[in-house]
Amino acid sequence: MNHPAAANAPEATIARTIRIPASLRKRIAADAERCGRSFEGQVIALLRRHYGEDVDIAPGPAGILALALATLADVPASDRDLLTRKLREREL
Repeated sequence: MNHPAAANAPEATIARTIRIPASLRKRIAADAERCGRSFEGQVIALLRRHYGEDVDIAPGPAGILALALATLADVPASDRDLLTRKLREREL
């Protein structure tokens, strides 16, 4: 069945949860260890190699916050206040 709205929707990145059987997880984990990658890194490498697409794993909220804080690490406090002012205004 065709869904016109879905067909005209802009392409978006959609996070998905996939279930991988234990036997396949073991094979991927062994391959990942051989290649010096994490399990997730190996899955990404396999998808990229097979499909040639730019696939990635989105970091969780804690990872995103850690990256944001790291970008501000070398910024003086006075400049940091200017950069983050709008964020604090939204909290009010």
